[in-house]
Amino acid sequence: MIEQDKDFLIAIADGRASAQEYERYRKLCQDDPHLEQYVALLRATRQRLRRAAQASEASDTTDLLARIRGAVETVEPLPRRAPVQWWWIAAAAAVIALVWIVAPWRSSAVDFRAESLENFQRIMSGKLSVAKATSNFNELVAFFRAQGVGYQLVTVPLRAELVGGVVSEHNGVKLAHFVYRRGDTLIYMYQAPQELFKRGILAVPATIEPYAESGKWYAENIANNSWMFWRVQSVYCSVVASVPKEVLATYFVEGVL
Repeated sequence: MIEQDKDFLIAIADGRASAQEYERYRKLCQDDPHLEQYVALLRATRQRLRRAAQASEASDTTDLLARIRGAVETVEPLPRRAPVQWWWIAAAAAVIALVWIVAPWRSSAVDFRAESLENFQRIMSGKLSVAKATSNFNELVAFFRAQGVGYQLVTVPLRAELVGGVVSEHNGVKLAHFVYRRGDTLIYMYQAPQELFKRGILAVPATIEPYAESGKWYAENIANNSWMFWRVQSVYCSVVASVPKEVLATYFVEGVL
């Protein structure tokens, strides 16, 4: 694989790819079913290294390298049938993450789009389940409040049944995640306060920032999923589903988009 293609896949894993690059990635995945596993390996390695760095920012270089080595070694091995030329990805992930940790000019913001897609995959695989199962929105909001979610939550007019939700935390801020169902299709929604984006804790790709400023809706197809994004006042909303964006748009009450 040529160097430009390596950079392209790293951008996919890092959440910095453009809509055109994600479309190219989707087509490549159709030809090579293992490709998504390799990109997931890149992303998982970076996430592990981020957590290690946050856990001990004052550690010396020796400790840092030890954590990097341990994080890479604990990544599950690739399938035996995977092509040998893809093994460079694991090493590339460690290098990218090392630069991210030690370079003071590198942003530590978590990509809102990439995290939404990753959370959706965890829900689909059963690795992440709802902490509060309910079809009542007000009941779910009460649960979020009891768990420490303090920002205003948005009621989104979806033609889908509410399944429940779960709470996560970023830098001490509790965040709300919703799960809906329409027939056999699961729909994941992530709502985060604008303050986290202003503080550089969360971020959207630069090409999408104008949509947040204007309040317009943005949607794109990524691999076999679709991602939709918008901002309502001070709340950033992210929706992921395993249907094309044109289909996902029909799940919203007419006139909303």
